Amino acid sequence: MSHFSKIQVKFKDQSCLVEALQRFGFYPQIYDKPVYLYGWLGDQREEMAHIVVPRNQISPASNDLGFYWNGTEYQCFISDYDQQNGFSHKRQGLGPQFITKLQQEYLNLYVPKICTQLSGEVVGTETNGSVTTVRVALPTQTVRR
Repeated sequence: MSHFSKIQVKFKDQSCLVEALQRFGFYPQIYDKPVYLYGWLGDQREEMAHIVVPRNQISPASNDLGFYWNGTEYQCFISDYDQQNGFSHKRQGLGPQFITKLQQEYLNLYVPKICTQLSGEVVGTETNGSVTTVRVALPTQTVRR
């Protein structure tokens, strides 16, 4: 039986998280109240989530992937098996780089959304290894005294 780990990732926007998962070919299920996650044999686990990617969408040997809303951000629940096996593609498992790739997709959606809300725009991105720097232009305000 595979163990679930709670991954500390700062996912705060549900729509961006769901769309990022969809970009990997998944069809996440969204719940108002958290539901239990299930292991690869269909056994109910103690972990619960509001957003669930069912195990059958990941691979035949995978467990559910879940995201629990704690009131501030989504906590990711991913099994040790799924973190270690696969290629981050639908029906091929998740793999060791999945969380990093998911964060990148999420940020590609989240940063422009926040910029738009602030009447700004993304003017450039630069990736150096695993760090991506995003340059943002926000409107300036002149304060008269």
